[in-house]
Amino acid sequence: MNAAEWGRISAAFEELCDLAAPERRRRLAELRASAPEIVFELEAMLAADARLTGALSDGLPGFAPEGDESIPDAPGTGPHGALAAGALLGPWQLVAPLGAGGMGEVWVARRADGAFAQEVAIKLLRRGLESDALFRRFLRERQILARLVHPGIARLLDAGSTAEGLPYFVMERVAGEPITEYANRRELALEGRLRLVLAICSAVDFAHRNLIVHRDLKPSNTLVTETGEVKLLDFGIAKLLESEEGTEVTQSDDRALTPAYAAPEQIRGELVT
Repeated sequence: MNAAEWGRISAAFEELCDLAAPERRRRLAELRASAPEIVFELEAMLAADARLTGALSDGLPGFAPEGDESIPDAPGTGPHGALAAGALLGPWQLVAPLGAGGMGEVWVARRADGAFAQEVAIKLLRRGLESDALFRRFLRERQILARLVHPGIARLLDAGSTAEGLPYFVMERVAGEPITEYANRRELALEGRLRLVLAICSAVDFAHRNLIVHRDLKPSNTLVTETGEVKLLDFGIAKLLESEEGTEVTQSDDRALTPAYAAPEQIRGELVT
């Protein structure tokens, strides 16, 4: 497998990991028709990820039964054996996994030192993925969030490292659903949908004015709470428009993207502006 083939498979895997089980099956069926040469590798990767994380359910051989993909039946080993429910990270105690993606795993956690009661989301770099590039990307996401204080962007609350030296950061927990599901479930009319889009645009505009391009805008990263509050999440592949020296650094050093939602220049590997 050459670098181009691996990049294609890796991008497809990232896309599939972000889909719910029915959508994942539909997308795999499309890939069997359009790109059968990569489906075997994809199914093997998805099955391995399901066994390790318990976060994917898809009815394919080796997949866990469909069910609640967010909260396990009982405390156990965290994704990739990294941590288990009940583990402490500073003053925070892990409660249950929320999910896992290509770079990190996300947990629900609670304040455990008695100072005050608070429920948060903690994102950790996944064990076994401690390459220099991913480590830098994870730390960059943490630094980017520290610069973004806006009501439409999930807030960074704390950060640190595990006993093994894996970085993590603590964010406000957003109890919401993807913007598309929110709009469809409530059968919002055009005006209501546009109000949601405008709220997202406000958060994106704020990031742009802070010289940050998100690069992964999609429904699963734009959540809406029951009260209609919109939150932009996951700056894992965001880029700074300029470094401290003022040099443009948006040229991608990898091909991390979600094909169904990526901008044309991302797909072509051109400069992101």
